[in-house]
Amino acid sequence: MRGIKTLGAMLLAVVLLAGAATATAGAAAYKHYVACGVSQNAKPAHKCTKGSKKGAFFKSLKGDVNYSVCVKFPTGKNICAKAQPATQGTLYVNKVTSNIPGKHRVTWFVEGKRVGSFVFKVTG
Repeated sequence: MRGIKTLGAMLLAVVLLAGAATATAGAAAYKHYVACGVSQNAKPAHKCTKGSKKGAFFKSLKGDVNYSVCVKFPTGKNICAKAQPATQGTLYVNKVTSNIPGKHRVTWFVEGKRVGSFVFKVTG
């Protein structure tokens, strides 16, 4: 019985490590965030004021890709910008034109697979 528990624990550890390695490898391939601004120097932010400009930033670190970016608004509505070309190493910004107070979720996809998401709140 003890041997079965040990084997089960070892298998669980291997699965968890493999999953962590896969997640890390995927995350390292792209940089993505939301900022209160749309300039190349805008810093990632999780809160933006109602009247501020907001941008969803994306950079591919390992090759040229086509990406999509979707925003889920506090109302439940979801809007996507599909088939956005991204050259490796170039930072791209998609404007988020919402002044709706509340939580917004931005999600990025490459070749149909989710590569990241970022939640931010519009205040005031």
